[in-house]
Amino acid sequence: MRLNNGETPLSEDLLTGAPAIAEYTGWTLRRVYHLVRMKQLPIKKVGGTLIARKSELNKALSAA
Repeated sequence: MRLNNGETPLSEDLLTGAPAIAEYTGWTLRRVYHLVRMKQLPIKKVGGTLIARKSELNKALSAA
């Protein structure tokens, strides 16, 4: 089991797909896609799927 920050297993820290990211943040899908397009979120695209870490999203949102 790999840990991303010494506390949370990576498998529990990952959000897979725009719907999961939207649900976690409370945003609409349209807003998620817009922020990704504007490169304002720490999100990677693997194939056609958006991938985000909860811990990285939390850091980015708290800094904004």
